[in-house]
Amino acid sequence: MKQTFPEVIETQRLVLRCYQGEDAFGILELVQQNRARRVQEFAQRASLVTLDEARLLVSEKREHWSVGKAFCYGIWLKHANEQIGQIQVKNVAWEIPSAELGYFISTSSQRQGYASESIRGILKLAFQDSRFQRIFVRVLSSNRGSFSTAKRLGFLEEGFHRKAFRCGLGELHDVHYLALTSDDYRRQCAQ
Repeated sequence: MKQTFPEVIETQRLVLRCYQGEDAFGILELVQQNRARRVQEFAQRASLVTLDEARLLVSEKREHWSVGKAFCYGIWLKHANEQIGQIQVKNVAWEIPSAELGYFISTSSQRQGYASESIRGILKLAFQDSRFQRIFVRVLSSNRGSFSTAKRLGFLEEGFHRKAFRCGLGELHDVHYLALTSDDYRRQCAQ
């Protein structure tokens, strides 16, 4: 039952778009502006230093997209055409179907509802259009903002894994697992 996701999703204030080759410079700029904060949770992304590495990242994300392995979107503000983050549907299990959701918003754009808005756009697509049964997130214990966002969007905590993630600084961190099922999503929509 392998499917694909659309390359562009629009929400009220945002455009979520599959990366293109010309996005490499913007990705590198976003990483540089947020490196100190992102190294703990997104070690691979935070390690980008050169434009060639950013181009390789775009190429890898496009390849994963083409085979249905993961769907990575840059998040842009509609009114400014400015990239403010990224959201990715990954670890897709098409036989269920289910997937993990990973996201980040630039420090300068946080606390404005952009993470929630982009997540809602993905959830609508996954549950209503693609008939996903489950979407889950993994959140480091130290990331209270992301944990609160997931809970506010209806994700239920399923477990707490101690020392389950090694960050870019080499430290081990505890991880919360939260999930939203298609039944949970339908109940939320009915309210």
